[in-house]
Amino acid sequence: MKLDLGAVVSGAWSLWRRDRAVLVPIAGIFLMLPTMAATIWMAAPAPGDPGAPADLATMVETMQRYVSANLPWLLLQTLLGLFGTGAILALYLDPAHPTVAGAMGSALRRFPALLLAQIGIQFAVVLGLLAFALPGLYAIGRSFLIPAAILAEPRRGAMDAIARGIQLTAGNGFALLGLQAIFYFVGQLLVMLGTGFLTAGASNPVPVTIGVLMVGLANGGMALAYALLRVTAYRQATGSRG
Repeated sequence: MKLDLGAVVSGAWSLWRRDRAVLVPIAGIFLMLPTMAATIWMAAPAPGDPGAPADLATMVETMQRYVSANLPWLLLQTLLGLFGTGAILALYLDPAHPTVAGAMGSALRRFPALLLAQIGIQFAVVLGLLAFALPGLYAIGRSFLIPAAILAEPRRGAMDAIARGIQLTAGNGFALLGLQAIFYFVGQLLVMLGTGFLTAGASNPVPVTIGVLMVGLANGGMALAYALLRVTAYRQATGSRG
């Protein structure tokens, strides 16, 4: 079925307005604080040689050095973010209608499936982007409801839940890609602005603090928005009222 993206967005906004007192602590601890910590302590990418050619091999080598230098922070940020997203999804989609503590328990139980799905999604997206940009972008849209299916249908095995999430996005791959892109670009604009504060005030704690807060709010807010959009899109795709 074709999703009504306007209804998906308005539904997510309604959830935020109603439940922000519950959502802010979860998002703050698991989505925002890890990003802020990583922003403060991760090693900045080494500046390249301005006279060197910007070929693919050089870019890949620079990225490998950056990932290697910051691997613990990147892993911590990814794992905590995945758990926080799972807890938010479970809070709304778990058939048991859990409390916040129960939603975290559900996210923990389903964490291996979430992690497997995340690895599979990243692999598919990277392969698609390397082969030809369009398949990779399409994979981003078609995988959007996989985490929701994992938390909403806990009786399914990991692979079955992944297949279910892909099935629910049939006919909506590019629409969901566009929806994600809107929030992604808004978030990245805020990240760029926050990075500007960090760069301009390298020895001044005030702009650095502002920059760190902006980066954390941008990434945490984007992850929270994606989670709420997944909730309302999943409910619409399955005809569930929640």
